[in-house]
Amino acid sequence: MRRGVHTIETVISSVDSERAFRIADECLIEIRLVETRREDAAWLHEYEVSGEVGKVSKFINRLRQVEIKRKI
Repeated sequence: MRRGVHTIETVISSVDSERAFRIADECLIEIRLVETRREDAAWLHEYEVSGEVGKVSKFINRLRQVEIKRKI
């Protein structure tokens, strides 16, 4: 079986960890919560994600879509 190129990315998001972990499972990548901090009136979560390049990109796009929906 051939595998793609793996990458490790740091992602900072306002999406809560439970939802981010669910999205990561759907995208078939590994995720780790590094830090949670409060900035202004919102919580920011720092995640370390690893997996195939395309799957990590898909995860980041889906995470950004959730952030946009929450702001509307």
